[in-house]
Amino acid sequence: MNLFTKQRGLPGMRTWNTTLLSLALLTAMAFSVSVRAAEPWTLESALDYALGHNPDARIAQQRIAAAQAGLEQANSAFWPKLQVQSGYIRTDNPMLAFGSILNQRSYSSSLNFNDVPDVDNLNARGVVTVPLYAGGRNVAGRKAAKANSEAAKQDSAAVRNALGFEVSRAFLTVLKTREFIRATEAAVNSYESNLTVANKRLDGGTLLKSDVLDVEVRLAQAREDLVRARNANTLATRALRNLLGIEDGEFTVADSAPVVSVPHSGDFTQRPELAAARERESAAQSQVRGSKSGYQPRVSAFGSLDYDYGWVTQGDGKSYTAGVMLQWDLWDGFATRSKAREANANLESAREEQRKLRLALDFEVEQARLDLKAADERLAVSSKTIEQAAESAKLTRGRFEQGLALSTQLIDSETALVAARVRRAEAESDQRIAVAALRKALALPQLDSQPTAK
Repeated sequence: MNLFTKQRGLPGMRTWNTTLLSLALLTAMAFSVSVRAAEPWTLESALDYALGHNPDARIAQQRIAAAQAGLEQANSAFWPKLQVQSGYIRTDNPMLAFGSILNQRSYSSSLNFNDVPDVDNLNARGVVTVPLYAGGRNVAGRKAAKANSEAAKQDSAAVRNALGFEVSRAFLTVLKTREFIRATEAAVNSYESNLTVANKRLDGGTLLKSDVLDVEVRLAQAREDLVRARNANTLATRALRNLLGIEDGEFTVADSAPVVSVPHSGDFTQRPELAAARERESAAQSQVRGSKSGYQPRVSAFGSLDYDYGWVTQGDGKSYTAGVMLQWDLWDGFATRSKAREANANLESAREEQRKLRLALDFEVEQARLDLKAADERLAVSSKTIEQAAESAKLTRGRFEQGLALSTQLIDSETALVAARVRRAEAESDQRIAVAALRKALALPQLDSQPTAK
């Protein structure tokens, strides 16, 4: 007996095997989710996740969907309209009663026109209306809706570009606050060691009690700075978490971020905000053309099928109607002229908004370049300063331990070293944030490995 025969003979075993397989799959999924939750968030994973889960990114996608629905509505103006109508009346009005009798094909020569009886009529009608020419209004509306749809896509790209920068800045801020923690922890450790030395010298009679108290005060201040640094790190981590759209669960951040290249081009014409502004100007131009459609005639074709039935006459009848209708507003109380003036004003506003945007983007690029230059210079200076401050603090500690330096000199050297470390961490972070800001200003992805958004 082969395996297939055994399975056919034992349906319970087949169900048991399926259950085991399902349990294995669920266990594997749960394990993969727990492993992912335990992994620290890298900048690459944070950027990918934010683009799909941040509320702003999702809102932008819904705006695209709404704009595409508007385009579908504009396209519907070119399609025929099919309607079904039905109604029931009972009347002794001579005109209505006589018309109902004729429609029911129940006219009799004995009918007295001066004494028409009351009759009833059930009418069922199907109506088809086909627009043939609307003065350019439908064409303009479709072009405007298409331009607005493209503008919504560019707005979404702009949101993604800005969101990428915000995630990068938040991620780098987390790393910066960690450097602050390391700097303040080093200061606390140094002051604790110095306090031990000061107490030994106090016991040996080579140091005043006031000098020991000065070191204790500085140690307390260093511990207070450490509390502030840790609180800043918690807030920065929370800010990054909110950007990713994560509401609960474990959240840890990696200790490093990839280094990205510095763009040398100053061309910001690929910014999606500019593309969206151009699309809105195109939509405004189409709306100007559509507003002038009121000066043109409108032509449409129509047709209908009717069925009438009356219970009084026991008659029924079918009929059809077909024709073409021309409409031309010779006087509309200046409504068309007012719509055209409004559309032209909106067009000029769209053009000025585009010019304003170009000026703002040009300033943003220039500001990003200046910030990057300043950060590079600060980083170069702080690198030399921290070496000098570390050497000075080392020498002062040795002299203080030998009784050749005052406590004030020791405190000054330690304070200078802490300040140099903090400035160094701040300069490094600001330099990387400035690069991210410049890449955002030029509509470049935040990482070299990411494809350019279109």
